[in-house]
Amino acid sequence: MTVKGVTSPSTKLNDLDSLRCDVISGLDFQCNHQPLIFEFDGAAADLVVSNENSFAVTAASIEEVHLFTNLSPDVKPIATKSRRFSEGDRGFIEDSIEKLLADGTIRPSSSPWRAQVLVIKDETDRHKKRLCVDYSQTINIYTELDAYPLPRIDDMVNELAKYSIFSTFDLRSAYHQIKLAGSESRYTAFEANGKLYEFTRICFGVKNGVAAFQRRIAQFIKEEKLLDTYAYLDNLTVAGRNHEKHDYNVNAFLAAIRRNNFTSNENKTIAAQSHIQVLD
Repeated sequence: MTVKGVTSPSTKLNDLDSLRCDVISGLDFQCNHQPLIFEFDGAAADLVVSNENSFAVTAASIEEVHLFTNLSPDVKPIATKSRRFSEGDRGFIEDSIEKLLADGTIRPSSSPWRAQVLVIKDETDRHKKRLCVDYSQTINIYTELDAYPLPRIDDMVNELAKYSIFSTFDLRSAYHQIKLAGSESRYTAFEANGKLYEFTRICFGVKNGVAAFQRRIAQFIKEEKLLDTYAYLDNLTVAGRNHEKHDYNVNAFLAAIRRNNFTSNENKTIAAQSHIQVLD
């Protein structure tokens, strides 16, 4: 297909007579362009839909994880003392909680456990805040280590050096896409603006969140039989020894994440490059 002198040789253009819609473009095609613009003759001003903010984080349709199978025998509930926040931080906490509730990432709780939230300045943008939960004085005290390893960076680099074409994909709020075993949600309970909530998906700050996430992503790649696909937490690299094999692997990967309801950061996708910076 050629549009305004730009050719996408692997892109097929289909005419769907019965579909009442002007244009549908696939994710693999969109990822090659930033932005993708269709001009119409409407009277209203330009409408820009941002990839960063337009989609909620949904739960992937893969097997739930267990974070707290390795609890010490003397485990007992702890409810930590409530913290005070400035008016500005309280407003930020309220907005964050509303979004997490809307996404289904958290729910109201009646757990005997109670951790406290923290409002932290983003390391990459000092004007931006992040909401975290401090589990250091609650469930992390009683959680024994899940020793599932992360991939060695040098081993991954050596493997990727065998290929010539690469694409990288980033999962949006990746932990929050993996469902947590329902019986374990009570351990994640936390207070926010005088109310108690608990996570329904993997949460940041718990001791074994990293190991559980890496294990589940590795299982996803194996179960879907994805070729030449490497995961380091939420960063996935799909490679090929030539363009044809790369495109085959990428199409299989995109089909798998759609089938399993994963949400990716499309604006962070790097498509079909001969050189990439690993874990940038």
